Order: sequence, then structure tokens, then C-alpha cells
Amino acid sequence: MTNPLQQAGEYPFQETFQELAIPILIILATFVAYYAISYYMKSRVQGTDDYMVAGRTIGPFVNGSAISATWESLATFMGVIALMVQVQIPFLAVWTNFLLSIPLIVILYGQTLRRLGSYTPATFCKDRYGNTMSVVMALLIVFVMLMYALGQFIGLAQIAEILFGWDYTLSLFVIAALVTGYVVIAGMWGVSYNSALQFWVMLTAAFIPMMFILNQLGSSGWFFPPLGYGDLVPEMQETNPGFFDMTYDTRWYFAMFLAMALGPIGMPHLAQRIFTSRDVEAGRKTVFWFVAVTGLMFATVYSVAFAGVYWLGQEGYEVAEADFDKMIFYLNFAFSGDTITGYVVAGAIAGGLSTVSGHMLAISAAVANDVVEAFEIDITEDRKTQFGYASVIAAGLIVALIALNPPAFLVVSILWAFAISAAAITPTIVLGVWSARVNRYGAIASSVVGFASVVVLSPHLFSGIGAGGEGLTADLGIDAIMIAFPLSILTFIVVSLIAERIDALDVDPESNRSLINEMHGYPDDDVDRFTSAAPLIVLAVLMLPILWWGIQPW
Repeated sequence: MTNPLQQAGEYPFQETFQELAIPILIILATFVAYYAISYYMKSRVQGTDDYMVAGRTIGPFVNGSAISATWESLATFMGVIALMVQVQIPFLAVWTNFLLSIPLIVILYGQTLRRLGSYTPATFCKDRYGNTMSVVMALLIVFVMLMYALGQFIGLAQIAEILFGWDYTLSLFVIAALVTGYVVIAGMWGVSYNSALQFWVMLTAAFIPMMFILNQLGSSGWFFPPLGYGDLVPEMQETNPGFFDMTYDTRWYFAMFLAMALGPIGMPHLAQRIFTSRDVEAGRKTVFWFVAVTGLMFATVYSVAFAGVYWLGQEGYEVAEADFDKMIFYLNFAFSGDTITGYVVAGAIAGGLSTVSGHMLAISAAVANDVVEAFEIDITEDRKTQFGYASVIAAGLIVALIALNPPAFLVVSILWAFAISAAAITPTIVLGVWSARVNRYGAIASSVVGFASVVVLSPHLFSGIGAGGEGLTADLGIDAIMIAFPLSILTFIVVSLIAERIDALDVDPESNRSLINEMHGYPDDDVDRFTSAAPLIVLAVLMLPILWWGIQPW
């Protein structure tokens, strides 16, 4: 029989630190390490190429760890565990698709954009589609990064507010100042090595404490948490018989693929990591290390959610949904005490810092590099780098100010950002790399339609207008991608092919041939490659049943 509890402060287990000294020392030690790395790497920043992509010299293991940290975020420690507790086994669909994203970036465009010397998708759009599309892409990137970063800033501030009792506003601006400081100091050099360290802080902060927790819960495989909970499955089925049910509409799982596998392809803070590799071979090895370490991290996080649900069921506790995101802290307070929980908090903070630093660099690149180039402003390399510093500071301040009074839907703003990226950014990049027949008119129309479709059909801004299912899956803001993505692709292809037929628009597919051949490493030998309309027509036809499927009532 469960004990219904409606709010924090009424639970029969420890919720906050009783002894703060050692936890604060642990967290301060990690910040000292992050700033020391940034200061040490500062001397390597000689220009924009160093600041934005670390001179393209980061090795595979460091880069793979850094990508994983940037990609996982604070949500891994809080929001993801909360959703796993609530959604249970179906949430694995999110992470399965997430793991596809970085390999897809490398396969679909990572090395092609590298050959062009692009820092961001907007830089590519300037070369491929022209200045107008470059500005549109830069604005989309800034919006998506702000949505993503908002959740990180608020989560970091809430950790300080909830666990340490600090004022939220003070916590928010302290976090903003600390993050902005070490990003400004060393750019991608410092962020890359800091993110690599932060990944291992995150992993050990989840993995090692879970060993002790699973051991106390009675698991014989406690020494390897990603699989150690396996012998507790029979007991879990008794206390929580619905935990392993795949309960949602098939379209929800397909929407997960569209948003979570294709959305990150358009995320510049992930693409920039690929561009920091030394060469093509290093990029491939980076993907291997990313998949290996990220898989280990996700499997460990799943063990946390499993143990949390199992523990609540065994003890007869019931936790309010609003407190699900604190599950990893509750577990460690209950089984490991304040000191180890302090290191767990340091791991959660590392997740937030690693991701938000990538967001701020992406915003900086969009403003300091893409906008400057789009408007063809003639400034020196030193001035451009200084503009990058200023953009990082401005981004930190703007995110902190918005986070003071965040929109009501912020709890799922990260997932919403992925849906927008999948519909408005990814098609423009991928089709632009692989087809000479798409053009600036199709790209602009596709981005606008994709963005507007997600915004209008998601349940966050306009009540009474929506798409997809109801309840939790709709609230996540991802269902709309079933309509927005195919609509965006169809718009891109149809508008591009029609524009070719209008003489006044002056569209010549042959003018793109040399650029695309260059991206793919072919010499300019006048061979027709990527100029056929047939693949585009086939793709458009494939989008029609997906669009029809998404429109039908769930």
C-alpha cells in the first residue's frame, strides 16, 4: 500500500543535504579544475578557427567524450530520469534514436562541410544558398540553442536552490557568470577538454554510487550497474507490473526517430564537435568513442531510473511527479549519504555546464561568424574573435534574463528544440549536401514551414490547436513532427523544382555542381553528380504516406 504524498518536504526519506561542507568542497574543486583547463588552453587561441573549432586538432578519445558530454546535458541526470520513471520502458526509444544522431552527422554531412571549412550550418547555407538563407539559418540556430540552453540554466539554478537553499535568482546569475567565464577564456579549446573531463565526472557520479545502491537493493550484478539490475526484474514485475509495457501508439515511436535521430543532425553545437577532429579518419574514430561512452552512460542512467522505481515500490513510497527529476539525489541520500551525493550533484552540474557551453559557442558562432559573413562586414580576424567573446557574454546574459521568468512549457523545451531542428534545419543541410536541384527558394520555404508547423501544432503556444496523441506524449511537444517533417521536405522539393521553371528567379542547378563536387572531394571534371531530380521525387513520394499517417487521429 503506497503512502500518497503531494509535495516535497513530506517524504519519509532525506531530500536535502544535512552536512554541506564536503559537498561544497567537491563542487568547488570541479570548478577550479574547469577554470584551470580553460586558462591553460587560452594561449592556443590565435584566431577564429582556434576559438570556434579548436584549430581542428582534437583527438578522437577526447572529442568522443566531449561530444557525449555536450549531447547528454543536465537532462540526463534530472529530466531524463524523471521521464524514464514516468514513461518507463518506452522511453528507451528516445535514447536508441539519440545514439544514431552523431554517426548520421558524420555520414550525411560532417566531412563534406569540413572540406568547405564551415564552422556552422549557417556558414554552409551562405555558400550553398546565399546570404538570405544564411541569416534565416542563424536565427533558427539562435532560437533552438536558446530553447536548449534555457533548460540547462534553470536546472543548474534549481540544483543550487533546492539542494543548498540558495535564492533562485542569485543562483541563476552565479551559474551564468561561471559558465560564461570559462567559455570566454578559451573558446572551443577549453570547452572541448573541459567537456571531456565533465563527461567522466558525469559517468563516475552515476556509475559508482549505483554500484553501492544496487548492492544494497540485493542485486548480484551490482558491480556493473548498466546490467546489474537484471536479476531484480522478477521483483519489479511484481511491484510495478506495467513497467515493461510498450503502451504508446506506433506513431509516437516513429516520431521519436524523426525528432531524436534527425533533430540533432541540425544542432550546431554537435556538428562543431565533428569539425574539431584532426582529419577524416579521426572523425570516424571520434564516432566510435562517442557511441561507446554514450551507450555506457545511458545504460547507467537507465539503471538509476529502474532502481528508483523499484525502491519506491519496495518501500511503499509515492513521490509527486514534480519531484521525479530528483530521483538520483533521493536514491543517493537514502543509500549513500551526503558526501557521495555531493559528487553526484557535481556530476549533474558537469552535465549542465558541458551542454550550455556548447550552446553558447554555437550562438556565438551564429552571431559573430555567420551574421558578419552574411552581411559581408569587413572586419579584421582579431576583431571577429573579440566579437565572438562579446557574443558569448551576451548569450549568457540573455539566457539568464529569460530564465528569470521562463515560459510555462520550459520543462520540455529541450525536446521541443529537437523537433524544430528536425523540421526546419536538418532538411536544408542534408538535401543541400546531396542534391544540386534544391535551391535557396526551397530552403527558405522549407525552414519557415517546418518551424511554423512545429510551433503551431505543438501544445505549448496555441491552445486548441494540436496534432498527435493526448496526455504525456503530446505534452512532450514531439508529436507535431509527424506532420512538420514531411511537410518541410515536400515544401523544399516542390518549391525548388518549381523555382527552376520560373525564368525571373534565375535558378541554375548547374551552378551548384562544382560546389557540391568540391564538398564530396571530387575534382572539377565536369561530371554530372547529384543533379538528378529523380531522388528528390522519390523522397517526396515517400513523405506523403508519413504526412497522411501523422494527420490521422491517434
